[in-house]
Amino acid sequence: MKRINLEGLFVSLISVTLINLFDFNFVKALNEFILLVFAWYFIVYFLYKNIYYFKLHKIYKYTFYVIFIAGIFITYPSMKNWDVSLSPFLISSLLLTLLITYEVGITAGILQSVLLSFHFGDFYSLFYFIPQIIIMNYLIRNIVRRIEIAKAAIFTSLIALLLSISQFPLKPVYLNIYSIGYSILNPFVSTVIILGILPYIEYFSRIYSNIGLSELANMNHPLLKRLSLQAPGTYYHSIMVATLAEAAAERIGVNSTFARVASYFHDIGKMIRPYFFVENLKNGEENPHNQISPFLSHIVLEDHVKSGVELARKYRLPLRIEFIIPQHHGTRVQKYFYYKAKELEENVLEDSFRYPGPKPQFKEAGIIMLADSVEAALKSINTSNYQRIKDKVEEIVSGIYNEKQLDESGLTLKELELIIDEFIKVVVNITKTRIEYPKEEIKKVVQANGNNE
Repeated sequence: MKRINLEGLFVSLISVTLINLFDFNFVKALNEFILLVFAWYFIVYFLYKNIYYFKLHKIYKYTFYVIFIAGIFITYPSMKNWDVSLSPFLISSLLLTLLITYEVGITAGILQSVLLSFHFGDFYSLFYFIPQIIIMNYLIRNIVRRIEIAKAAIFTSLIALLLSISQFPLKPVYLNIYSIGYSILNPFVSTVIILGILPYIEYFSRIYSNIGLSELANMNHPLLKRLSLQAPGTYYHSIMVATLAEAAAERIGVNSTFARVASYFHDIGKMIRPYFFVENLKNGEENPHNQISPFLSHIVLEDHVKSGVELARKYRLPLRIEFIIPQHHGTRVQKYFYYKAKELEENVLEDSFRYPGPKPQFKEAGIIMLADSVEAALKSINTSNYQRIKDKVEEIVSGIYNEKQLDESGLTLKELELIIDEFIKVVVNITKTRIEYPKEEIKKVVQANGNNE
């Protein structure tokens, strides 16, 4: 908490310094500093406590600081030298919404607006800024395609036009042909700038928007292509996990795009030694674990987590995908090799066969852990019977819950019930058997194909 306090003072000091560079007034600067510090501790600190992204890695906080300060830096000169409607006040808040959450984006946008309006003594601008900030940030909060931000800009430009006209009785200078034109164009120009700089921010910060995540989901990504060639069984396993995780995430209202994309990459470390994972063995091929000790088997399996993290860093995958790689195993025990080792040595410790963790730290990580286990069990179910599928899914989820692997994920019991229900629906649809055509029909089809040739 002490560190956050110091960071808040530092960011407040830089922000106030920026807007007082050319018209410095000590009393005004001090008042603005006090205002921002007050807002920081009563509003921003609340975000730190309630938005889980800030607890995952310090880069989320630093990205917030940089974009917040940059927003003031680019908005201040335009308000000072040109028309209020020309100021790029939307850019920083929209970037934060795309990269983190819309609550963070809206908060940053409003704080900037209040600080700048206070500095210029132009509180009419608040009535122009804040509605647009709230509306456009809300509209883009879950977008996955670039065209959707353009659609949001169209709606926001109409709102800006109405706001400009509505302020005529308060401040007639706002209503002129230039202000109207700037009001309409501002959201579009901001959108172009945002889409232009977003990939650079994503690459350097490794915090990805849903737009960037959707691009990573392209099956031509180098890692996914390698996975499909070197570990085809793991590749198809990952696709199935993605199907389960996306459906469950959508059901409980968390980021389904991230859940799907992270599932594609969660086992990329297996491509280093693919033949040590049963899904990659060909029919009749001997399992190499039969030839080595269970202790060595544990080391090989644990190594795929380390290899996956290294690949994620090398290819600059999103940080949260890097976190998913160890977290989807949590601190679970490799029970098969543990029991195998017990047959050789009676005093073997269970912890010797435990994954290093950590446990899932956010809801999507917990969902992927559950989906990974359910998909692995699909092969043993080998039935489309609803009750058997339901019992198996409930057994797997309950087992993981009772192991206390989900304690830090934030998933509630109600959400687990919804996840189980969604898993059952997906598994039932996957395991449905196709209608078998009558032999006579098959014969006619074969004859027709032969005649066509």
